[in-house]
Amino acid sequence: MKCIAKLLLVGAVAVTAIALTAVPSEAAKKKKAAGPCTPGMTCTATCSGGSCPVNACGGDGKWYRAVFTPVCIPPACPAKC
Repeated sequence: MKCIAKLLLVGAVAVTAIALTAVPSEAAKKKKAAGPCTPGMTCTATCSGGSCPVNACGGDGKWYRAVFTPVCIPPACPAKC
């Protein structure tokens, strides 16, 4: 009976260790899928007329209107969003 109890205890510890190592990788997958951009990236939205609005990626992984270069003139624009 003691042998079975030890075996069950070792199995429970092993399952707990595997579960704890899987938690950070799941969080990393969610973080990677949540952020559509990397901070510091820029892109252009749809162009109308002769200028294109420029978007910049913020620290929170969301797109915002660029502050320093709010518009660009093709062909000197970054890639499309």
